[in-house]
Amino acid sequence: MSISFFGFDTAISGLSANQKALEVTGHNVANLGTPGYSRQNAIMASSATKIYGNWHVEMGVDIQQIRQIRHTFNDNIYRNESNNLGYWESRYKAVTDLESILGEPMQQGFQVALNNFWDAFQELSKAPESLTIRALVKQRADSLVNYLNQVGSQINKLQNDLNTEIKARIDEVNDITEKLAALNVKIMSAEAAGNLPNDYYDQRNELCDRLSKLVKVETWETRDGSMDILVGGYFLVSKGEQKRLVAAPNEALSHFYTPMVEYTEGNIPIDVGQGIIKGLMEARGEVSGAKGSYDNGSPNITGDITIAVDVSNTSADYLSNVKANIATLVEDLKVRGIDYNLRLVTFGGDEPVTNANFGKNADALIAAIPDTPNAGTSNDFADVVNAVNSNSYAEGANKYLMVFTGESINGNGEIADDITISEYISILNKNGIAVSVATDPIYHNEGDAGERGWNIIAERTGGKLYSSTADTDFDILVKSISSDINKDINTKIASVPDNLNIISSVRKQLNALINIMAREVNRLHLSGKTLTGSDGGFFFEPIEPNLPIELGNIKISDALRDLNNIAASSSDANGDNKIALAIANLRNSNLMTGNKKILSLDTYYQNIIMDLGNKGYEAGTMAESYRNLVTQADANRQSVMGVSLDEEMTNMIKYKFAYNANAKVIDAVNQMLETIMFRMGAS
Repeated sequence: MSISFFGFDTAISGLSANQKALEVTGHNVANLGTPGYSRQNAIMASSATKIYGNWHVEMGVDIQQIRQIRHTFNDNIYRNESNNLGYWESRYKAVTDLESILGEPMQQGFQVALNNFWDAFQELSKAPESLTIRALVKQRADSLVNYLNQVGSQINKLQNDLNTEIKARIDEVNDITEKLAALNVKIMSAEAAGNLPNDYYDQRNELCDRLSKLVKVETWETRDGSMDILVGGYFLVSKGEQKRLVAAPNEALSHFYTPMVEYTEGNIPIDVGQGIIKGLMEARGEVSGAKGSYDNGSPNITGDITIAVDVSNTSADYLSNVKANIATLVEDLKVRGIDYNLRLVTFGGDEPVTNANFGKNADALIAAIPDTPNAGTSNDFADVVNAVNSNSYAEGANKYLMVFTGESINGNGEIADDITISEYISILNKNGIAVSVATDPIYHNEGDAGERGWNIIAERTGGKLYSSTADTDFDILVKSISSDINKDINTKIASVPDNLNIISSVRKQLNALINIMAREVNRLHLSGKTLTGSDGGFFFEPIEPNLPIELGNIKISDALRDLNNIAASSSDANGDNKIALAIANLRNSNLMTGNKKILSLDTYYQNIIMDLGNKGYEAGTMAESYRNLVTQADANRQSVMGVSLDEEMTNMIKYKFAYNANAKVIDAVNQMLETIMFRMGAS
């Protein structure tokens, strides 16, 4: 009779299993609106058959697993698209903020202020003696510099805000990885006990979703249930251990942050891939944030100029002309606003090669040039190359080598073959030194018999050739040299290499425009006469003298508080308007040579705005595209992991009927046993 009680066990297992399935269904419905929740399903299977003697007894049903319904492939797609979305959203927001600062194409931006400034000088050219119009020039100039300083301040603030946000996002990464490491410990403990902590899985996956928007993440689920998190090849989470990121300065003296992996021995830079953090870094600019940083847009107007004088094949008159016009060269550099450093190399004679740095002391350099030639041939251009190669230069300085000679490249009777010349060029280019040569034109294209001319070195290092003979006007020669150095510096500061930086690139272009404009105005103004007949002075000056004129660092010269000191004429003749007219005409002058373009100031600025607009359009379009892809990817994974009320209600009805059926089985077995034990026994 005892075997009959197994019917109770079968039905009870059905009651228990279906009750658990109903609980799982209720749990799903309760979490319908919970972010990141994955629906669960009770997996039922027939219990193992038990054998009692000759009897094979079926034991009903067991709950094998409460399975989480989720598709890893869909998760990976979602996280990849989310990562791209975070990157492009960060770029788009930075562009729109920058556009708001510049105020274009509204009628209150830089273009309007600059046009008003040119118009004021145009009016001054009509009446150069008018104090009323001079007051207008002063007022328009004040408006221009006030606008530029305001824009500079706002761009600084925008960069600093982005920099602060980068640090906050790095802290958020650390907060997420800390939580992931803690969840790994809980999950491993639960799985070791034979449980499936599905809700912990959901929390972990939701944290991974957020982390993937910040940085490019690789996830690896291990056999013990933990999840390893890799970023840029580094484990940020491994089982229960977390490796923190730190927001560290990206360069010495810089206050701009970059993510690094924290180690006791020293922090190591990490490539975070795309995502919000990378987008913020490129929006701010992956450059040094040190004050006066050339990478961050400060104009590099420093010229390190080495004057190399051949004392072997030049006459006393030639050396005298060079010495007499060095001061003219320096004065012209000053007028053009070039921050110069002077060096001297003497070569070509029997005396040892001299190589000295004179800084800004032109008089000492002039005194160091010999008065008479030395006809020896113990040293040549190779010694000059070795000398400049041994020098220590300021970081980022524009380096120029100006050779004054009366002979070919080697000039010592030995032919400089192509291999030797290539070695010279390689060393010079490695140091970034542009070589210009003033020599007899017969040596420009061809040297001694079979030897190359100086043109090969000048052309391949970015220098120029000048003619210097007994009839050369050295005053014109050195002013040409100064003008060409100025043009080369302007080209370099106006050229922005292709990169993904946003604010730093725009800032560099704006600063180039402002600096070149201000230095050209100053050059013309210095060459003019004031209303009192005095020489003109600087029109624009830097607020901080140790930094170049740029956004946030420009003012009108204090001397112009007296309107008489505005130089409108080239002489003190009545009605002379040459300087005012020349300054007004700068608006159409092709001063901006950069990125293989020769543009006027106005056109260069329009290109800046157009490029910024294109970047904004690109970022906005890409962000919208990835937003749609993220929505689609999320819809795909929600179709698998999301809770459907229709499905859950169907399951609830199914499990309820199964529960009731098992209850009826118990009732039937109960009645059967009751009949057998009580009614049949009574008879």
